[in-house]
Amino acid sequence: MVKYRIYYLISGISIFMTMVAGSLYRNYIYSRNIYDYGLADMHTNIGAVLSASFLFMGYKKYYSCHEETRIIIECVLGFIIYEFIQLTPLIGQFDIKDIIGTLIGGTITFVIHKIIRRGCINNG
Repeated sequence: MVKYRIYYLISGISIFMTMVAGSLYRNYIYSRNIYDYGLADMHTNIGAVLSASFLFMGYKKYYSCHEETRIIIECVLGFIIYEFIQLTPLIGQFDIKDIIGTLIGGTITFVIHKIIRRGCINNG
């Protein structure tokens, strides 16, 4: 179906945009000491939720909107749990901005998903 190709496309675009933001945007913001409300730090989590959610939705090929919404919620919870695991000194560094970025990414993913579902239902 066309919907699943769109899911893969969004996942790929999200991965690409996250890489671009990581290499260009973050360097630009840091080098000029611009305050961007933490977006330079949160973009990886926003992109990760978008990429993972749409990749899993495309791979599993669920027909129910509820099952696809569950994937979004599971991805968001997974990234939040991972962030809390980073409280242990051996793994990484805990940052509340990453949790905020994850929640923003989940919200964006949910809205895009609803728009796609509405378009697929209305257009057959």
